[in-house]
Amino acid sequence: MKKFLCAALLLTTFCGGQAIAQVDIEHRRTVLVQTSAGLNGEEKLGGFGFYWFNENNYPWTNTALRVIFAGIYLGAELSYFLPACTNTAIGIGAGGGMFIDGVTPYFNGERPSALSFDGDAVEAHVFINQTIPNPTPLPLNLRATYSVSGSFYRDAEAGFVLPEDILTQSVLAEFRFGGIEPGLASLRGAELYLAADANYRTGFSRFGPTGALYPGDSEYQRLLGSLSAKLPAGPVTVFGRLAGGTGNNLDQLSAWKIGGNLVGVESWSYPVHGYYTREFLAADFGLANLELIVPISKKHGVRGHFYADWAVLKQVPPAQQDWDNIFGIGVGVGFRAPWGINTLLTYGYGFNAVRDGDRGGHELALALEKSF
Repeated sequence: MKKFLCAALLLTTFCGGQAIAQVDIEHRRTVLVQTSAGLNGEEKLGGFGFYWFNENNYPWTNTALRVIFAGIYLGAELSYFLPACTNTAIGIGAGGGMFIDGVTPYFNGERPSALSFDGDAVEAHVFINQTIPNPTPLPLNLRATYSVSGSFYRDAEAGFVLPEDILTQSVLAEFRFGGIEPGLASLRGAELYLAADANYRTGFSRFGPTGALYPGDSEYQRLLGSLSAKLPAGPVTVFGRLAGGTGNNLDQLSAWKIGGNLVGVESWSYPVHGYYTREFLAADFGLANLELIVPISKKHGVRGHFYADWAVLKQVPPAQQDWDNIFGIGVGVGFRAPWGINTLLTYGYGFNAVRDGDRGGHELALALEKSF
């Protein structure tokens, strides 16, 4: 559980900025907790939780502050909108915590503990964000980010060569047109997102089990594209996404993570229902997600969720370098619990999941969200 606890926060909110390419100035006080577990196989109970503070014109005029706290993780970002051109924002951010950079690999549905290790991290970044006026109601933003992060590895079994403690310099360029409204009960949004990053690791070397070390490149690059929309179709809301990512010199630390029932945690993990969270460590992938949200009781916010997912991917070493197709379906129920807590309970079935020599994986997930 602790390996999942905070990684999403660092990667999707601060390091990559891929959760919010434009500067989010909406008032938010949100607690979100998610957990998931496989019903067969080797996955342990995992998840994460955090408190999100977000405020415009705070602590000063023309600034926006965002803070995320997750117990063993703390991160913050401060943006300053130029008075002469409020479409331009410059900013700084920093974060750090335990269990962020570790790896828990799965091979054929089993978790080989000898190949797992923990990693802690700290990070700081600067950015510039440009909002471009356009005739549509959708925001158009360009963002460039430079970050430096430190990763520190530990807790591997005997015979496993840990990655060196490293510093990573990253340059990230992002383009975002539109956006998906955040929240478990959100029912609208459309977004085109493109990103490219180049990374250089100082002091990095090969790692892995003795005699079978994994590749360890000091430089790697990645490209990502995503087109998604959440739109009404009569009483039903339809969500669809097409996404794809590729990379050069990727390893287990920098790979795209695919699989699981958790929602809203891209790019930390891309969902395919019924599989373990982050089960597949991919060098290249393509993904299609479809969700139907059916209202059942407006008074209590009860709604049904139906999911269908497909991904094609090629994993990083030591997995075989073949292209795999994985398919998942899922059902869920969302409702407004006492005290205004939005709740989502889902079940997923992974058709090609290998579990105990058989095919077919079962995954349960629970998400709780409270806004103040």
